[in-house]
Amino acid sequence: MNGSSPENSVTIRAEPIDAIRCRFLVNRALDPGRWAYFGDRGAAAGSPLAERLLAIEGVTAVLIAHDSATITRERPSGIPVIGPALFRLRRLMGDARAGADSWPRLGKQVGEAIRAHLATGDPAVSEAAHAAMPSSSVLADRVRQVLDEHVNPVVAGHGGRVELLEMKDNVAYLRMGGGCQGCGLADVTLRHGVEAILRDLVPELGPIFDLTNHAAGTAPYAPGRSGRSPLANRG
Repeated sequence: MNGSSPENSVTIRAEPIDAIRCRFLVNRALDPGRWAYFGDRGAAAGSPLAERLLAIEGVTAVLIAHDSATITRERPSGIPVIGPALFRLRRLMGDARAGADSWPRLGKQVGEAIRAHLATGDPAVSEAAHAAMPSSSVLADRVRQVLDEHVNPVVAGHGGRVELLEMKDNVAYLRMGGGCQGCGLADVTLRHGVEAILRDLVPELGPIFDLTNHAAGTAPYAPGRSGRSPLANRG
């Protein structure tokens, strides 16, 4: 294989987020310094990379941001279709069947689509698609609403809270306080509870970072004491 060709020089790393989402990181910019979310094929019209990715069977949504493409696929058949309120509760509390799994077939197709697009030299996203994206302030308001209505009522029962510190473009910076600060299971709470529900209800979100100073916390729910995060999987 000739490693000097442009197509062969593209490397892509898959980072599964949960059962239906996977971020594909590319060693070159796809949409330099910008982002756009496409919730269906109609929204992708005129944006070449989004069109390619949404043409893949099983792909339902795409988030293209700088050097990454986050793919949302159809829910695995093992996850039942239930009412929205109950579904959100189960996502917050954790569901053993909703963990990240392998993406071999779909991942290969995504990689092929990204490489094929890069070979064209065309922009990944249209200017119209960029213009249609919500502002950082709008996204921040939506994140705060989700935290207030769907996250904090649950973690408050364990003396905790989660707040949005800052939103830069579509990147969210959170802080965990109260019983969540210093908790040995805080990462489980964030990744399998808070992040999951935020991505379900604010799908335009890019990376989510925890800026909590956990070293300053009292760890009231550390593994040695309770052994469970309030939002951890309860399979």
